Amino acid sequence: MIKGVVCAGLIASLSGCIGTLGQMRDAILNPNPEVEMRVPGVNRAAIEAADLAAVLVLSPTIGLGAVGVAIQMRDGRIIYNANDNRGITLEGGLVYATLGFGTNLQAVTTQSDDPLVRETRAGAWPAEVTRTYYIAKRGTEFAQITATCRNQVGRTLAIEVAEATRQVVEVVEICTTQAGENFNNVHYLDAGTGRIWRTSQWTGPVQTNIQVDVIEQFDPDA
Repeated sequence: MIKGVVCAGLIASLSGCIGTLGQMRDAILNPNPEVEMRVPGVNRAAIEAADLAAVLVLSPTIGLGAVGVAIQMRDGRIIYNANDNRGITLEGGLVYATLGFGTNLQAVTTQSDDPLVRETRAGAWPAEVTRTYYIAKRGTEFAQITATCRNQVGRTLAIEVAEATRQVVEVVEICTTQAGENFNNVHYLDAGTGRIWRTSQWTGPVQTNIQVDVIEQFDPDA
């Protein structure tokens, strides 16, 4: 079952939920029960010297972490590869697919104005976004889960991402599936551009949320 924290009456309105944003954020980033996880070390100097685009991927629910390096751009999506047959694909700031972090996320389809795909500053997001998740099952089968997410802007703050300080705005998404189950996402957007620096997104009912820290952004013109 997909678990999450929702504010009563959310379907009617997000107003009055300000006081619960901190609880939502804490529940997403610090799942209960906690699982011991070794966070991989990040050598920022080496990444910068090699001019690499890289991400730190953490799966708190199952206790896995890895550093992924961009190896390919396909159809506008960036494929990051890590050791131990793990990887992640990002479409803008949207987690599009995962490999080796629990049950694999095969793909996500979304609407054309999804603010995770198209860099959008906090406060300019559409009122709601609908995404469909394709989750791997046995063999070639997959499960299809559609969810609609509404959002609320939270704090403006500075976060540290692999020894670099980023000025960000927090956005919490409160999502409901067609089956009536709930989950939440939390994103930290660049205060000026809306580009994602840190995000925790639901990727399936087994591993639930995966956190992605963008160590160095991918530049297609580099």
